[in-house]
Amino acid sequence: MGRRTFAVAAIITISITVATYAHAVTVHAASASLAHVQAAINAASTGDTVMVPAGTATWTAEAVIPNNKRITLGGAGIGSTVITRSSAGSIVVEMNQSGSRLTGFTFINGYVSVDGDGWRVDHCEINSPTAMMEGVHIFGTRDRHPTGLIDHCTLHNARVLVLGTGAMLGETNWQHVLWSQPLNLGSGDGVVYVEDCVFTATEFINAIDSNYGGRYVFRYNTVTDTYVEAHSVQGNNRASMKWEIYNNTFRQVGRTMWVPMFLRGGTGVVFNNTITGNWGSPGIALDNVRSFTNVSPGGLADGSSPWDGNEPGMSGYPARDQIGRSSDQWLWSSANPYPPQAHEPAYAWNNKHGLNNVEFFLHNT
Repeated sequence: MGRRTFAVAAIITISITVATYAHAVTVHAASASLAHVQAAINAASTGDTVMVPAGTATWTAEAVIPNNKRITLGGAGIGSTVITRSSAGSIVVEMNQSGSRLTGFTFINGYVSVDGDGWRVDHCEINSPTAMMEGVHIFGTRDRHPTGLIDHCTLHNARVLVLGTGAMLGETNWQHVLWSQPLNLGSGDGVVYVEDCVFTATEFINAIDSNYGGRYVFRYNTVTDTYVEAHSVQGNNRASMKWEIYNNTFRQVGRTMWVPMFLRGGTGVVFNNTITGNWGSPGIALDNVRSFTNVSPGGLADGSSPWDGNEPGMSGYPARDQIGRSSDQWLWSSANPYPPQAHEPAYAWNNKHGLNNVEFFLHNT
């Protein structure tokens, strides 16, 4: 979905929203304290806006927006409403499946947790001094992928994590449901969009990662001293399913970096990205963990595991959920025979490091 299409869709959505929430009101939190913010959320109704004034506060727990309350939770702007989470690596705002919007905050420590459809996190800053896996975390808890937008945010030592489903509830069957659904490259169906954001790092952390059938579009972002990733099968989990990475700038400035993109499962497209700086390799690394590691219960993808395609003389190829794999032919049932997967090659074009083309290369072969 291009920017123009997205803008038209947004206008239509806004028109419907105005009609639906004609009696929406603005609820003002008395201060930036957790008690006052949560009280304002509790007093709001679907369609309302909760405004948090400028100020600083330390929260010892997360603010919670319930599933049945779709609101806008807004601060006074980046650098003006500053919330420090007392415990690094903890939730700072729990959006649940509310489909709400979060905007205008600086968060120090903590991560925003979100599920469901139609949500938005925008014009926020998330700063993690210790890189404790913080940022915006999408945790799917249903039989369909979460859908939403993260835009115009600044993340320092923080990342976007897209888990299609399953990880927070154990190895559930829902991740297999995601892998049985159509891929629909380029359609925007069932994906998380990350666009017009700035990612910086002084610690080892990726800008975006995914697993458990995760699907994302990563575009128009500036990424400095960090990288983009998508995970593969590493146990009972299913790999990332879809990634579309385009029109980004990847910069190596202050840290020693290996690659700008490390893609380990599923399939997608990578195009029109600009890479600058002295990377260990400016290419796009492709990897499949089970090709070189015996991971229970699937084992090594060497031709002996029933999880894989095991074409004659091909060392297990195609491995389950590896690069270039798409939808299962039927729903996985954790019993042999396991469903064959569609062939859906990954493509890369017009990615540049200076005047040089940046291409796929195989890692750990």
